[in-house]
Amino acid sequence: MSAEQTIPILLYHKIGRPPRGARVRGQYVSPGLFRRHLAYLRDHGYQGISLLEVARQERDSPPLPVVITFDDGYRCLYEEAFPALVEFGFGGMVFVVAGSVGGTNTWEQAVGDAAEPMLEVGQIREMGERGVEFGSHTVGHPRLTSLSAGAARREIGESRKRMEELVGAPCRAFAYPYGDWDAGVRELVAEAGYEAACTTRRAAARRTDDPLALPRINIRRYNVTARFAYKLWRARRAGQ
Repeated sequence: MSAEQTIPILLYHKIGRPPRGARVRGQYVSPGLFRRHLAYLRDHGYQGISLLEVARQERDSPPLPVVITFDDGYRCLYEEAFPALVEFGFGGMVFVVAGSVGGTNTWEQAVGDAAEPMLEVGQIREMGERGVEFGSHTVGHPRLTSLSAGAARREIGESRKRMEELVGAPCRAFAYPYGDWDAGVRELVAEAGYEAACTTRRAAARRTDDPLALPRINIRRYNVTARFAYKLWRARRAGQ
């Protein structure tokens, strides 16, 4: 990764149609649009790389690198995103709310959102065997800056342990729920042993970025292919 090269880290949530009662409909990218995004990346020479490669800066990246991430760990990722990723030859990083595996999105239902099923253990393991990576998104999806240091430490550390037990491999990546973090929360993430952590700050990643505060490019349901292409072009321009 050269000093000036930028790497877009894409942020998706749900791949599917918004159900009745969905409060944040923008998080639902249709399966067809998601496939068009992947087709655009493939046809324009983008190559998927691991988030950990960005954080570690171990080697030069390909000319057009991209990282695809998903927050929360909804079951629709197995049903819709996973087959498309395999078909188009891309991997991805899924940040899982560890306490909701096999359950539902309780943190969203608590504020009146529609119920969504979450990934199950077998689905996570199958995806992992086909090149999808998994990181932690805490145990219960709280706003970490609103917790005591002890409670935040448990959310951050316990979720890593649970993910390692589920996947059978080290869990080295983390994403801050709601993009909510500060210097104290960052230090707890470092203390827990994570090597990479993603925020929701909107920008492409650079070599000089803090690996525990990586920015991402938020992809929404209205990001049709032309808008998607523009976001990638803007990310490249930032590195020139």
